[in-house]
Amino acid sequence: MCLKAGRVVSILILVLLFSASTFAGKNVRSHQLPPNKAKVIVTFDGEIQPNIVEKYGQVLKTLKIINGVVAVVDRDDIEVLQDESGIKDVALDVEVSVVPPPRSQPIEYQVQAIETLEANDIIVGWNLQEAGIAVSDTPPPPDPPTEIGAWNTYSVDGSGVVIAIIDTGVNYTLEDLNAPNYLGGYDFYNDDADPLDDNWDPPNKHYGHGTLVSTIALAQGEEKIKGTAPNASYYALKVKGSDGTGDVSYTIQALNWCVNTADPKPDIVNMSLGLYGTGPFWPDIEPIYRAAIDAAYNAGIILVASSGNNAYSYSTFPAAFNNVISVGGHAENQTLYAKSNGGVDVIASGRRVPSMDMTGDATWLYTGTSNAVPHVAGLLALQLQYARENDIDINNGYQWESVKHSAIDLGLDPVYQGKGKARALESIDLIASNWPVDYNFTFSDYAFVDNNYPVYQIGEDVNQSITLTNITDILGNTVETIEDLNVVTTQVYYSDPNDQNLPSNSVEIFPTISLLEPNDANSITLSLLYTIPPETTPGLVKTTLELEFNFVGNSRVIRVSYNNEPDSLWYAAIPADLDLSNTVSLSDFSIFAENWQQTACTEPDWCGRADIDRSGDVDWLDLDIIADNWLAGF
Repeated sequence: MCLKAGRVVSILILVLLFSASTFAGKNVRSHQLPPNKAKVIVTFDGEIQPNIVEKYGQVLKTLKIINGVVAVVDRDDIEVLQDESGIKDVALDVEVSVVPPPRSQPIEYQVQAIETLEANDIIVGWNLQEAGIAVSDTPPPPDPPTEIGAWNTYSVDGSGVVIAIIDTGVNYTLEDLNAPNYLGGYDFYNDDADPLDDNWDPPNKHYGHGTLVSTIALAQGEEKIKGTAPNASYYALKVKGSDGTGDVSYTIQALNWCVNTADPKPDIVNMSLGLYGTGPFWPDIEPIYRAAIDAAYNAGIILVASSGNNAYSYSTFPAAFNNVISVGGHAENQTLYAKSNGGVDVIASGRRVPSMDMTGDATWLYTGTSNAVPHVAGLLALQLQYARENDIDINNGYQWESVKHSAIDLGLDPVYQGKGKARALESIDLIASNWPVDYNFTFSDYAFVDNNYPVYQIGEDVNQSITLTNITDILGNTVETIEDLNVVTTQVYYSDPNDQNLPSNSVEIFPTISLLEPNDANSITLSLLYTIPPETTPGLVKTTLELEFNFVGNSRVIRVSYNNEPDSLWYAAIPADLDLSNTVSLSDFSIFAENWQQTACTEPDWCGRADIDRSGDVDWLDLDIIADNWLAGF
């Protein structure tokens, strides 16, 4: 049989195009490969060994996050590769997509949907009012607004928080999405450093999906529209092409970038995308995808994703993974968005949501759970900003549970509404109120009180008590029992910019509290005794409090640290330094002399501080202490 010369040339070109060298260091789409080739994700039992995979094909990317690689291999060699020593799993890469959002009439025909509350007609949509972010009405002074929001109540706008948008890219050139809030990113779909959105095909409902999502989360309100966290910074991570589809491996690469490359590391990851856990290849790739999600979560990132738009009772992946907040959608009239999937944690505005397409047009309303997710991502940014600015450290588990426990029950099917409508104002209220474990510091046996601070003399014991109370019975939407509560306190120099610990045994780790039931009646008081070492520098000291626990029936670990609680402050003083000048001098002797031979001295004054040994009398023993420490501190 003879082949025509033209056909031979065509075949030769095809072979050359798909030779192993073609794939070196590049991303390729799984569906673009010839039938005998397959794109796979390979994970290893021990260290990553690309040389094993290279016996069968070409390694494209190394992914520390899953201890694996992405590669193109001969399809017939997949089982042989799986049997190699050191190989854990080999899974075919599969495609994941964003759902094109339908959009309704231009906003000028939907004036009731929008309130232009900002100067210069910057759009602040009903969605931000419903989410407890913006005020719902701003009548002229002196009348107060009819409803308050997180922006004005807590003065938060997302400052200092970083969100990664994993999507079709972002048109970061638009004034409401540009620098300095845009920090860069990467295009994993085309394997280059420019994650510009190209998802534009209006006849097929493609309007720049990643740009729409980013607008809702963090548009700056400089030109046309304001997002949930308008001063948050963000990365654009492009994992989908112009058609809104891309391989799972691109999403895993984006998560790997967030954990191992990004500086600063993102605090929040927004994934308005998904696929259903079906098909013959899902059982192989599911544990790999889950491992990437878990690694990002364990690195301290909080992840949110869309539940999907098919009215199923379960969410798409990655929203369905245990360590991702699944977000469904509700409508303006407080009903469920009809196509919103179930299996969610919370819901947010998902129908007729104002946003801006990739051309900069902000005159349309968009529908779909993809639009609900960035409300929650922005809400989390507002939470995190508030916590940081108030010296409170919260982990992603705390944020997760506070969002759920502050949600408003709309009376809908819990499969589809989860805990209810996510609300920024109420979620920050919980943080501000020390939910779910309130605490109270008390001191005893101190030398005297100065400016409401108990004063202890260096060399003496600090006697502290910390009372812990489970307040879920009075705050939040669900009463919880707390279990495995671990408590750590640290004595820290208050004015030290590096939060340096005091000398010696300044860290106290208490025995684990197995259960803390709600209500004041079940409060637990811990006692702390700290001996102030002689080498301590005199000055104000704070006691930091770190709590780690989970709710009964819920394994998610919650951590919160209070690092600047006013009631925890005390003063370490040189003995006989009665005026707290950090030396013992004539001024201290004068205080002593003014109170000489007074009796019946008691706390907190101890006869004008002159009863230094707290014996009840100002006498020669107190004078001896002054003499022993005379001019100490010079």
